[in-house]
Amino acid sequence: TLVIKGDQLQYGTLSYNYFEKDDNEGTLVGAFRGDTLRGKYSFQSEGALSVREVVFLKQGKNYVEGFGPVTEDQDGKVVFKDYKGIQFESSLPLVEVPCKK
Repeated sequence: TLVIKGDQLQYGTLSYNYFEKDDNEGTLVGAFRGDTLRGKYSFQSEGALSVREVVFLKQGKNYVEGFGPVTEDQDGKVVFKDYKGIQFESSLPLVEVPCKK
C-alpha cells in the first residue's frame, strides 16, 4: 500500500526479501524530489524498532535503492553521511507487488 499526496509519500509498506537472508518488512514515509524518493524506513529487527534513511532513484518504470556511507544521528536512526556519496544499484530494483488482503 502506498499513500501519496503531492510530492509526499505519507505511508507505504516496504519489504526486503533477500535470498538466504532474513526477510524484513516495515513502513516507509518520505518525499519525492524530481526523480528521487528520500524517506525513513521503520522496521522491527531483533525485537527492537529500527529506523534508517533510504533513497531511491527512478530509472525507467522502476526505482533503485541507493547505498553509501552511513552514521547514526542523535536519535539512533541510521542516516547517510553525505548524499553525494550514494551509489544506486540497478540490480536491486524496488518492485511493486499486489497488496496483501
